[in-house]
Amino acid sequence: MATSVVLEGARHTVAERRRAPGWVLFMVCAAIFMLMLDATIVSAALADIRNDFDASIDGLQWVVDAYVLPLAGLLLTFATLGDRYGRKRIFVGGMVVFTGSSLVLALSRNVVQLDVLRAVQGAGAAMLFATALPLLAAAYPDRAARLKAIGIYGAVMAGASVAGPVLGGALVTSFGWRSIFTVNVPLGIVIVALALTRMPETARGQRRTDWLGSMLLTGGLVGGVFSLTRGNALGWTSAELLGLAGGSVLLLAAFLAWQFRAAQPMFDVSMLRKPGFAGTAIVSVVHMATMMAASNYLALYLVNTQGYTPLQMGLRLLPISVAALATAPIAAVLSKRIPAAVALPVTMGLVALGMWLMSDYSADHSWTYFVPGMVIAGIGLGAITAVSQATALTFAPDGDAGMASATFGTLRQLGMAIGVAGLGAMFGHVARTEATDALAAAHLPDALGGPFADAVAAGAGTQVIAEIPHEFLSAGPLLADAATAASTTALNALTGLGATIGAIGAAAAALAFLLGRRG
Repeated sequence: MATSVVLEGARHTVAERRRAPGWVLFMVCAAIFMLMLDATIVSAALADIRNDFDASIDGLQWVVDAYVLPLAGLLLTFATLGDRYGRKRIFVGGMVVFTGSSLVLALSRNVVQLDVLRAVQGAGAAMLFATALPLLAAAYPDRAARLKAIGIYGAVMAGASVAGPVLGGALVTSFGWRSIFTVNVPLGIVIVALALTRMPETARGQRRTDWLGSMLLTGGLVGGVFSLTRGNALGWTSAELLGLAGGSVLLLAAFLAWQFRAAQPMFDVSMLRKPGFAGTAIVSVVHMATMMAASNYLALYLVNTQGYTPLQMGLRLLPISVAALATAPIAAVLSKRIPAAVALPVTMGLVALGMWLMSDYSADHSWTYFVPGMVIAGIGLGAITAVSQATALTFAPDGDAGMASATFGTLRQLGMAIGVAGLGAMFGHVARTEATDALAAAHLPDALGGPFADAVAAGAGTQVIAEIPHEFLSAGPLLADAATAASTTALNALTGLGATIGAIGAAAAALAFLLGRRG
């Protein structure tokens, strides 16, 4: 009898060790690394995807936005499902969807297939993201240990976001752009196996899934981002565009109205009244809509206009990654002493300052011109990631940790989607205008000017020379100079706009924190 009790206790101890918090931290961080990497790794492949599929700037924008929109629109839904049916179950299901879609993505034959499959991959990423922080919160009930774990999580999240171009560049240069998707498969299989055997299930809540709210939110986000990406093509004052934008606003307004009326809404509207929520929300949106979104176009510029290989481009963006990785764990520890009301507006200001330092670039400058701005912006990004993640968990009890973290995850991905679409629209408009004016000044025929301007607006840079008709090859040097000048002006307009939005966001966040504190 005593022997059986001892053996049973030993088996229980072994089982608990297998499910130690360290294993949960490893699996969550590995999953977050994969899904955040895939949000930015495509920046290294955009030039090759454009060449292979002859994609427009709209098609390239949707390679990014088709991934982040489901990630934004479905986060709250999967967080609610995880809180009710078990976060481990949603986590494992998300990894299966993410891994399977990654494999199929590598077989895409055109940009439309690529965009559709990226949406499926984004849905899997939403399942992972929705359960990541709640799993950590359950594994680390002690506040001090939880903050350390969140610091590691934040460092991985920030590092993966900006390391994407580096790893993607190495893969694209060595194995082609399809390798950025196939690399997910073996790691995904390992994580699924570990999760099934070593991840404990968390306690389940009673919150029901708000399917109507999910449809309204997703529809509003898709409509809004689609109107931004099609603005240049349809015309910003056209009836079609205004209808799209108006429909998006109506859907999002209906979502908010429904959240106040629903018996069990997917978004706890009581959080809106809590001090610090508005300021944290503003920073969550703006830092993704500025530097994170702009990094895609900076990568495209370095490859297609400056002539770097994807790997060389990725290495030149490394200062952002290193700065973010070094800052995130330090910021997580300091968050116990420095309130978010101070830390978040200041670090958002650093992102804005970094983007301002990167503007006013000349094609005659070395790439090192960007380094000071990248380092300062990277410090801001790393700190924002760590502090906002820790702050998100303070707005709801542990039972609703999934809903709380998913709310801010939704805001971050919304910022990314809006930033990619909005900054892309700015880049395309300025590049097309500059290229058209340059050709008109050179008195080149309209038959050449239209396709040339469209290609430059799509980010082709000097690679557009390979696409011009044979009879215009003698004008190659002039066209290359025009493409370089147009792309550089467009990049400066993009970084300048990002700096302005970042500064406004920092000021708005500081004001929101101040008003919330007084209230």
